[in-house]
Amino acid sequence: MLDTKIEAKEILFKDLFGSRFAFKIPGYQRQYSWEKDQQDQLFEDIKEAMNDEEDSYFLGSVILQVISQKSDESGVYDVVDGQQRITTLTILLAVMRDLVSVPGAKRVLQSKMYQEANPYEDKPETVRLRVRDRDYSFFKKHILEEGGTLLQMDKNLTESQQRMKQAITIFQSKFYNSSELNEELLDKMIQFILNRCMFVYVKTGTFTSAFRLFSILNDRGMPLSNADLLKSANLGEIADTELNHYQNLWETMEEELGREELEKLLAFIRLIYVKEKAKKTIQEEYEQKVFSQHPGLKGKKFIEYVKGFSAIYTDKILNAELRSSNTETNVQYYGLLTLMRDFIPTADWVPVFIHFMKTFNDEEVAYSFLQVLEKKFVSSWIKGITPTARITETVKMIQVIDQAQSVGEVLNDTIFDTTKDHEAVQFNINAYDFYKKKFAKYLLLRLDISLSENSNIRKAYAGVISVEHILPQNPPKGSKWEQGFTEAERKNWTHKLGNLVLLSRKKNSSANNREFHIKLERYFANGMTDFELTKELKTFHQWTVDECEGRHQSLVDKLLHLYT
Repeated sequence: MLDTKIEAKEILFKDLFGSRFAFKIPGYQRQYSWEKDQQDQLFEDIKEAMNDEEDSYFLGSVILQVISQKSDESGVYDVVDGQQRITTLTILLAVMRDLVSVPGAKRVLQSKMYQEANPYEDKPETVRLRVRDRDYSFFKKHILEEGGTLLQMDKNLTESQQRMKQAITIFQSKFYNSSELNEELLDKMIQFILNRCMFVYVKTGTFTSAFRLFSILNDRGMPLSNADLLKSANLGEIADTELNHYQNLWETMEEELGREELEKLLAFIRLIYVKEKAKKTIQEEYEQKVFSQHPGLKGKKFIEYVKGFSAIYTDKILNAELRSSNTETNVQYYGLLTLMRDFIPTADWVPVFIHFMKTFNDEEVAYSFLQVLEKKFVSSWIKGITPTARITETVKMIQVIDQAQSVGEVLNDTIFDTTKDHEAVQFNINAYDFYKKKFAKYLLLRLDISLSENSNIRKAYAGVISVEHILPQNPPKGSKWEQGFTEAERKNWTHKLGNLVLLSRKKNSSANNREFHIKLERYFANGMTDFELTKELKTFHQWTVDECEGRHQSLVDKLLHLYT
């Protein structure tokens, strides 16, 4: 029977990586995530302690759950906390093993990582650290097996394998001066790590204790995320016979989306379920407001549910792909979706859209709903509603989708009616300081994309995009700008919608104050703009109050048509 007590002890590196311990990374843990800075810092910290001739150097604590144990207390342990450090240190051992030429040192280092099976002595293969299944063959070939760090590696690697490869490269470089191996540093480092570096290990025999520790402790420099905690909580509900399948499902989502996007998606799903602004951490919200109210959801069902949303989120939001029967609609969807995704500062519209797609699963109506959704969210943005009011509107939209029996009911619901916003929207887009509004660039881009809707060519906005004043903010004394606009007219028109254009590179300060015809030459001759909105200036021969006012009214009318 496993000892259920929680035990904490100091232990030397050579003993923690000795024959009494075999480590396994449990399924609920995230992939290897340490980046270059963390890998580099670990090495430099150890080196500094070694150069300062410290008697001991503390490498941190590790939390272990006992999985199996023999009478001599040797056994297999899940690494609950500390896997990033243990994995990185194992890679460092492997690099030193493959660089050192002293047979005794090479043999000792190898024994800290891997022992081949020996059927003649009835000894099974012993792996000091068993990483996640999808990385194990790479880890065994390039780290556990002697000479592995010197082998050429495939190009098609997972994110975690790429980070392992990066760690190998960093550690190898640490032992070279130019092209010469620093054997003295290598020998000193091996001895210092094995004999002077130490950990505190905490071990427990129960998953409950392990999960409690897992939930409150952080890896050095890499805090546990809500996704990690939710993964742990849900995998803990699944029987061993099915655990591997659902662990792979989660890890596939993690790799396809990336940690940051998976974290966002889980927050979106929380909002769809809870239908109110988060008041605690996402993990606490799930435990207290989702799983407690839907007890059958936790475990397999939740992971399958997230997987369904993940496919929609990847396809419809991250890749902006629509597969309706109308090619032109697919192109227009791509343009509008990427514009919303990349230039609306809040993502509150995303849970509404993915909930709609999961509920109705109809590619033919996706673009129509996206247009309605964009109209509502942008109208509210222009109107200047508070974040709290925006969340309230978002929740109402989700509820409309929940209750609707058809797509038509959703599209025609009063929550999406913006006619009542006409006056507020008109006032704000007519503002004399429009240029300074947070929505200014978005609305200019939205006008631009509306001019490209019939081109049937995918359009997305990337790179540097500048908003340029046609009438300069500070026209030179005695210029035609001063002659064409009085001081009062300049004050009124400089920052208004009608005086603004888009440039597809950084503003050229030398051209900002030039006369109108010179500006046009600069814009078009040097390829400073790919925007249809700006190309319309080719029809103007001068820029006076009349031209500015006429263009302004035209653009205001287009925006009012789009949003009210």
